[in-house]
Amino acid sequence: MPWRKKLPKNQLLAYIALAVATVIWGSASPVIKVTLGYIPPLTFLFLRFLISSIILLPFLVYELYKVEIDKRDYLNLFLFGLFEQTALVLIFVGLEYTTVLESVIIGVLGSILAISAGHYFYNEKFNSKVKLGLVISVIGTLMVVVEPVIFGNFHNVKMVERLFGNLLILLYNITWVIYIIWSKFSIGNESSSILKKTLSFVHLKPMKKNYSATLLTATALLVGLITVMPLALLENMGLLGRVVIPFDILAIKPVGILGLLYMSVLSSVVAYSIYQWSLEYVTVSDTAFFGYMAPIFTLPVSYILLGESLSWPMLVGVLVIALGVIIAEKNLRS
Repeated sequence: MPWRKKLPKNQLLAYIALAVATVIWGSASPVIKVTLGYIPPLTFLFLRFLISSIILLPFLVYELYKVEIDKRDYLNLFLFGLFEQTALVLIFVGLEYTTVLESVIIGVLGSILAISAGHYFYNEKFNSKVKLGLVISVIGTLMVVVEPVIFGNFHNVKMVERLFGNLLILLYNITWVIYIIWSKFSIGNESSSILKKTLSFVHLKPMKKNYSATLLTATALLVGLITVMPLALLENMGLLGRVVIPFDILAIKPVGILGLLYMSVLSSVVAYSIYQWSLEYVTVSDTAFFGYMAPIFTLPVSYILLGESLSWPMLVGVLVIALGVIIAEKNLRS
């Protein structure tokens, strides 16, 4: 494990930050699922961004007072927001159609992809046994993704919806890895020539200036707010999703308000700020290790809040994933 040897202070704090973010996000999916019973997904996400942006606005003004954003960094900051925040549309909509347990199991693929990306783009330690473990884990993840089709009736509407939800969760995890890779590259972490050539081909370069985690998080949330706003409007016009009448914000029940505040304050402001800060001091593979820990918190919270439990096909998929993770981690950390 990364803490078996004595670590520099900032790196140790970065691991602690990752752990805190993991606990917060590990409980987030059940909270989202419960809150979706009171607020439609795109409106929920818009309100989350709005509240988070208001909270961070004074800090953003202070950061902009200290350092002026270089105009050449505008595109970088927009892509930060797109991959970090706007992409959350996928998981919010996905959770409306699938279960939390399936989403968290599929989420392990994000950690698997992070290890692969760390090796490919940042020359992090990798060998054939790690590859074997990753392949096994991918197989287990795909088993969970298509489980509704294999063990259900494809003509059953709920089975089709679960498959659709699972695919959205899968796509979100891919965008999350893109965010990690892009984030580390943008803040100037040393990357492979492959990544540099790839991004140079589309005229993307690292940030011209160093910006604080608070500024990066605040601007990302603003990008999320702006890009999700039209989707939320279309949703309330009955043109997207299941909403057929305009949403009444004054009619939200206390449970929905608590869920909204949890996602706005803890999951957005706190978790993203400390996670963004930690990326400067940890490897991509380190983020994957903490990603594996998320189900430890998600599973019990899902059972308490939603009464969800593993079906035997899902359990088989989990065991296959666990086998692959053990093989990969054992050889990655040795």
